[in-house]
Amino acid sequence: MRRGFYGMISFEHDGVHHLLMIGGMGSKPAVQLPCYKYIDGRNGRWATNEHSMYNLSLRKWSNPSITGQFIPAIFSFTINKISSTRAIVFGGAEITDDSASNNIYLLEISSNNVFWQCVNKPEAIDQWPVGRATHASAIIRTGSESPPMLVISGGINKAAHVLDDCYIFNITQRFWTKLDVPHSVSKRFGHTLSAFIMSPHCVWIIAVGGDDGSNDGIIQCPNIVMLTELVINSKGEWTVGDTLDSNSIGNEEYKTEYHQQLQLGRSKWLEECQKQRKRDGADIDQSTIQSLMENLRVSKAEKERDEQHFHLQLEQKERELQEKDGELQEKDRELQEKERELQESRDAVRIYQQQILTDDHWVIDKDEVTLTGVELGRGSYATVNIGIFRGLRVAVKSLHTIIISDYNLALFSREMSIASRVRHPNLVQFIGATKVGTPLILTELMNTSLHKELQKIRLTKQQILSIAQDVALGLNYLHLFKPQPIIHRDVSSPNVLLKPFGPAGYEAKVSDYGTANLQETTSTIMPGNAAYAAPEARDPEQHSPAMDVYSYSVLLMEMTLHLLPEMTLAKREQQAGTISWPPMKSLIQRGLNAGARPTMAQVIESLKAIKI
Repeated sequence: MRRGFYGMISFEHDGVHHLLMIGGMGSKPAVQLPCYKYIDGRNGRWATNEHSMYNLSLRKWSNPSITGQFIPAIFSFTINKISSTRAIVFGGAEITDDSASNNIYLLEISSNNVFWQCVNKPEAIDQWPVGRATHASAIIRTGSESPPMLVISGGINKAAHVLDDCYIFNITQRFWTKLDVPHSVSKRFGHTLSAFIMSPHCVWIIAVGGDDGSNDGIIQCPNIVMLTELVINSKGEWTVGDTLDSNSIGNEEYKTEYHQQLQLGRSKWLEECQKQRKRDGADIDQSTIQSLMENLRVSKAEKERDEQHFHLQLEQKERELQEKDGELQEKDRELQEKERELQESRDAVRIYQQQILTDDHWVIDKDEVTLTGVELGRGSYATVNIGIFRGLRVAVKSLHTIIISDYNLALFSREMSIASRVRHPNLVQFIGATKVGTPLILTELMNTSLHKELQKIRLTKQQILSIAQDVALGLNYLHLFKPQPIIHRDVSSPNVLLKPFGPAGYEAKVSDYGTANLQETTSTIMPGNAAYAAPEARDPEQHSPAMDVYSYSVLLMEMTLHLLPEMTLAKREQQAGTISWPPMKSLIQRGLNAGARPTMAQVIESLKAIKI
């Protein structure tokens, strides 16, 4: 999300430097990540608590996970680093109700996670800063044994008034102390605050820039840069010393004071170091020295034993490495053999695909096809008529012009080549196709369709079972086709053609198996009939033979209930629950359930087990 008014710190983890950007306000996000908040405010502005992490070595952005009591969607807060992996956040504004926060948050940071801990104002403590935004803050740490301190000043409250105060927060003991600094230092917002450690007991705080809310707006000279001295008194309390403005900082008196503070700071640091050394060396006496010498002798003997043991281990490792090297050479030979077999398989697939694209044995001369004018059906992508080809009555499918584009020509040739190789008694026989002008696809002529028969009569259980087995056998053949399965994508009653045959009355064949991909290219929603479509039909990446099993189950339900299938998934499931034929009901409900959906081979076995 593109944004400003956020917080940013740098940190190091496992020797790698990162930048962490948190929260802020900006334009509407193009993508809303699930673990963060995005709040729509006024004038097209959005607030967020999104975390973005930049790896300086890889030069890549990522979004870490966040845990604990993390901040809401907020902006104009301050964030300061306490250590290499710890930071503190204070204040900020929320976009919806113009509220200003006075909560403190502590962060533990790693390369892929940020853990948050919220520090709310305790009821027993009265001295706590009011909520604010666009304020300034800095971290003070005068020594390794001294607790880190957070200094804040100024800002704007929820009523949009400029605040005139300055506080220091003990991060370890978690209490605030108000500092009595001049108004020229604290009454401002949109400024910066820096801390310079002059000695273990003296810190200089420098406030720069900002706006004091007056008619003049931006801070003017001589108050642009203000230097305030903070000193720890004999009670260990922070007190305010001298304050210098922009003019005073440049005079000789300030320079003299600066050098004196540096000399005093060096003296105090040196004094602290000498005290520490004396404390460390006070306990070292002659007996300690003798003990150290004995430890040194023992350590030397142990080192010699360790060296001998190391040499033995090294020899053992060398033998193991030689054995591993032999195993790796054998694995390498096996891998080369596998790669050779894989390459041969890829070459075979490539040759097969090239044959499909170049083999035109299925092409028919358009002059050999005569249309009789008798129309059998009309759909969204083709019209079907009775035609004559070399004296044989055939079904002629004329594709609409919209699907025959330059983009689709290779796809059309591939689909026709595949259809010409398909041979099964329960698939409508493909005869050939033309390539010049509007393509014509020729198939064997069937008497009627299941859709038309269902409009005229109600099928008996024997007829339903016979047709169901024929259709299942045809689809199973397509799903097991090599080198890749053929997905029909439009299993429906109009695409099941019938011919009078046998004691059950019909022989069923599946049609349009060779043009399913052509139908898909003309649709902006999903392939096939929506009333039969599986839930995954909308996503091409999830297409598999299982979606044909779903459509086949809807087809079984249509024949069994003698009703058109419902248009929604939920209503189709309710419709299946009304079936009174138990074995058929069970098979249909399994086919509609994505988790229990069988293969077509399993469907065939289930149909064989049904007794009438």
